[in-house]
Amino acid sequence: MRADVEIYLLRHGETVWNREGRFQGRRDSPLTLRGMQQALAAGRLLRARLGPALANFQLIASPQPRAWQSAVLLAEAAGLDALAIRLDPAVVEMSWGRWDGLTAAEIAARDPELWQRRIDDGLAEPPPNGGESRAAVWRRAQAWYAGLPPQSRIVLVSHGTFGRALRCVHADLPHDAMLGMRFPHDRAFHLQAGGVEELPLPPMQPAAPA
Repeated sequence: MRADVEIYLLRHGETVWNREGRFQGRRDSPLTLRGMQQALAAGRLLRARLGPALANFQLIASPQPRAWQSAVLLAEAAGLDALAIRLDPAVVEMSWGRWDGLTAAEIAARDPELWQRRIDDGLAEPPPNGGESRAAVWRRAQAWYAGLPPQSRIVLVSHGTFGRALRCVHADLPHDAMLGMRFPHDRAFHLQAGGVEELPLPPMQPAAPA
């Protein structure tokens, strides 16, 4: 655990494929209205919690559209400059290879043996056709974390698997701990010298009438 860095870690807002139970990986689908509201709520959380100190944090996002769009909405609600968002390809989501965009049922029907191997070894078994294992994501998160400059203050908008891996790395947990972690869209995680603090997002505001 690094005592010289502080990170507010957020997952992108809910997408259409999240709602349908599809593994997005390196593909994308649009944010739902709920997902947009979640990103705005994350911005309000940071503004209320940090106040003027938020200006000392760098906003970094995965370049995948669902994360970048969430970061833009977060910046709007937090009073940050969306043009200052830094897109970092090192924090993209795990690739599901040829399974990107499929549901678990569709994968099981297409590749029953490979899917069973994935179930049996949820950490080390990569999806076919260039997919990334969860262990590989953990190593990527470890390298990203180790490479942060001293005294880094970051708001990071990333993805479910990368975010769980980063929490493990920060908390000095073994990489298999990520298998039992949750990273819902309505939570933020504060990674700091004392460990990892889970923060619920504030209630989402209703959409304005048309």
